[in-house]
Amino acid sequence: MSNYTPCAKLLWSLAGSGLGTTISGSGNSGGWQGNGPGDILPQADFEGSIKLRDVQDVALYVSAGAVTGSPAFQVQLDVFDSLGNLYAQLIKTASLSAGGSAAPVFGGLHGAGASAYLILPEWGRLSWTCTGGTVTGTEIELWGR
Repeated sequence: MSNYTPCAKLLWSLAGSGLGTTISGSGNSGGWQGNGPGDILPQADFEGSIKLRDVQDVALYVSAGAVTGSPAFQVQLDVFDSLGNLYAQLIKTASLSAGGSAAPVFGGLHGAGASAYLILPEWGRLSWTCTGGTVTGTEIELWGR
């Protein structure tokens, strides 16, 4: 089987992460856990990072169930190079501030437009910011293909 599988697969989900679905500050899915440059078989399992090496395109779906206050809530895909250096906000959702709102964003080799064309490295993470309130019933999903 090739690295490119033409069917969508869930790469990461907030609901499945154990982090909870109430967000009132900044957070992320986890950091890079490599041992050094060029690690192919790391000692750590990279469970904190999201494995991107088998996908060419990603879709980030974010929804807010309910809000308290006046939140400004955004989610972005950050990536790591082979040395663990962080490149933040390769793709980023619009700000969510109302209950029942959703924000999809797409990127990758095929992209959603010229500004979203990118070659994905091996590892990434999702990070978020929420200021001015709380978002409950949140779902964040990263799909790859």
